[in-house]
Amino acid sequence: MGKHCFFLYGFTVLVAVFAAQVRSSPPEMDQETTSTIEVTQQTAEGTQQTLRGELVVEAQDGSLLVEDNQQLLHVVPGESITHREIFNDEYLLTPKQLGQEIVAELPAGFTFLTTRHYVICYDTSLGYARWSAALLERLFSGFHAFWSQAGLDVSQPERPLIVIIFSSRKDYDRAAKKEVGDASHSIVGYYNQLTNRITTYDITGSDSTDTPASQSSHSVGVKIFQNPRASSLIATLVHEATHQLAFNAGLHVRLSPTPVWLSEGIATYFETPDLSNSRGWRSIGAINTPRLELVVQQFTPGLISRFIADDKPFRDPEEAIVAYAHAWAFVSFLATMKKDAFCSYIAQFEHKPPLAKDSAATRMAEFKAAFGQTPDSLEPELIQYINALARRKRP
Repeated sequence: MGKHCFFLYGFTVLVAVFAAQVRSSPPEMDQETTSTIEVTQQTAEGTQQTLRGELVVEAQDGSLLVEDNQQLLHVVPGESITHREIFNDEYLLTPKQLGQEIVAELPAGFTFLTTRHYVICYDTSLGYARWSAALLERLFSGFHAFWSQAGLDVSQPERPLIVIIFSSRKDYDRAAKKEVGDASHSIVGYYNQLTNRITTYDITGSDSTDTPASQSSHSVGVKIFQNPRASSLIATLVHEATHQLAFNAGLHVRLSPTPVWLSEGIATYFETPDLSNSRGWRSIGAINTPRLELVVQQFTPGLISRFIADDKPFRDPEEAIVAYAHAWAFVSFLATMKKDAFCSYIAQFEHKPPLAKDSAATRMAEFKAAFGQTPDSLEPELIQYINALARRKRP
């Protein structure tokens, strides 16, 4: 759990650097568009390069943020553009075409399967890919049903969600290091806002594609549950898959100023595994025992207020683990005790543009407007809620 926090810090820095490339001249953005654009730019080597995709944001200096047909985000500096053309047609691939394009760029041995909502590219066994697909689809259905029933207008993704699964931890580390650096050694998977993909590996520990293709997803689940770390491994996969869902259902916008406490709090709220179920996960909002124990032991007055105003507590390695526990507890409290106000608060983030930045004053004002209270004034109720959960967990 703690190691996962270090990854968050590194990823936040990565996004900040990426955003700065567009903000630098000047920081203000024009309105969002949904046009299909084809851009030709001159590279640093003097060659011409063409990119086609959806125009997400255009800066006043002509720089563009473009999402290509594989859902990758690209920053195109305004001064490098030699030609641009807008098209009225949508530029979407079929799930099969998308899988073929991605597999062609992955190491030899990868193939893919498609489900109702996912394209899963893998070089592990088909049985493991199917087990992962069943887990992801179950989470997808639960996620959308939960927020719809809560009164939040969630949207269905227009394109399949992409998951990359390596059979070998070594191959995963090699690929992941390019995106998350040395943090790849301490995490079993991650969601990247820039690529809109989850990258992970076969947590059965087989490190092999020799598992029979006919192996059932149930037998794969049994093998995973034999691992002493099964609970934390599955929790991490569900956590990252929840991030992907939130950024594709309208709860968050990729590279927008979504508060870390909200994003991580929702992911930890959904992550609790269920090892009595062959898919490893079943329920939403179940007590997250490791997070609960930590927040009970190290409840920090004022921390909620601090991380609502600013993401710094999650960037401090000394405080991040405790901040995660508080974020889980706070989201659990709001989703249970303040559901209508919580949904109203979440709904505003669908309209936050990519690469924008909110001040601490804006963040706090938006919270007060939604809940009618300051975070500090909610703290006594939160403490009562945490204590009630702790009593439920006692034998």
